[in-house]
Amino acid sequence: MKIGMRTMDKYISKFAPYITIFIIFCVQCNIFLTPAKFQEEKASFIQYIAEHYVSDKTYRENHKALQDQLSQIHSDINEVKNILIKKDM
Repeated sequence: MKIGMRTMDKYISKFAPYITIFIIFCVQCNIFLTPAKFQEEKASFIQYIAEHYVSDKTYRENHKALQDQLSQIHSDINEVKNILIKKDM
């Protein structure tokens, strides 16, 4: 479907005010970042992540240690249960 030049002019003249308002809104709300502002935001984001989250490696190590501890507790409970059962007999 070909769009003629007159039809394109109609679309441009129809939507130009909306596009202009959208661009002005984006500029006023600081939606676009300058490279300097981007670097500043990136640094603060990395600092926030480092303070509030652990690394994947640390998580996996601690998770494995916790699983080992739970396994040990489970085996200890089984031993105590077996001792109590033997005493009742």
